[in-house]
Amino acid sequence: MRKKIFVFLSVFSITLAAWAQSVDSLDFVVDKVLAGEPVDNIETTVETDTCRHRVLIIGDSTLDGVSRRFADYAYQNGYTIFSSVWYGATVKCWAYTTELPRLIKKVKPTFIIISLGTNDLGYHDIAARGEAVREIMREIGNIPFIWIGPISLKAVAKDPGIVNMIRENVGADRFYDSYHLKLQRFADGIHPTFEASAHWIDGVARWMSSPEARHPIVMEYPKTKLPQFKHNERHQTKYKGTNKTTGKTNTLR
Repeated sequence: MRKKIFVFLSVFSITLAAWAQSVDSLDFVVDKVLAGEPVDNIETTVETDTCRHRVLIIGDSTLDGVSRRFADYAYQNGYTIFSSVWYGATVKCWAYTTELPRLIKKVKPTFIIISLGTNDLGYHDIAARGEAVREIMREIGNIPFIWIGPISLKAVAKDPGIVNMIRENVGADRFYDSYHLKLQRFADGIHPTFEASAHWIDGVARWMSSPEARHPIVMEYPKTKLPQFKHNERHQTKYKGTNKTTGKTNTLR
């Protein structure tokens, strides 16, 4: 009992500064101390993940530009990428249908990128959409992920709280705030041009490889742009999906 108390106090003194990094870091330190390693010799920094990831990208129509640019990064860094776009989708669409669990089973991703929330900006049921975000996280489980936050819309004068809701649920170190970015749009005034999306994702990629991200991965700047891009799966706005609880056509938006 005394040994456990000593270990806890020793670990506590060196992990406060690194607390936001990962619970795994605390487990690592405890194991080292129990093995007799001097506390001062233990490093608690999180190293950049250099795995050749299988990346699953899911989201709404922003993926037309987002996935296109991430495909350049995947090619440059030796990752495989699987993109599934659902036009008009909200967090509820992805949370309560069979789409996400089906894709996780199919792709077996080692990293997930979510670009979602823009279509939720006109809604005020923040608590219900917060539960949807948490349901998405439950489906993801222990797979490392980031969430690219919604972009602003002219049709929605003020965010009712969607951006902060997503950030608070997923954590600031897994959330990239895109709401205040000034992005050039296509003629519809909604979707960023491909060039604007490329600059947007360049910023996301820099953050993904920095210590600010919970699970930093290598994201070297692409030396070339791929001449063509095609989503692996595309669902139009009218697609509703199958509710994973009832097995019937989903009705939640």
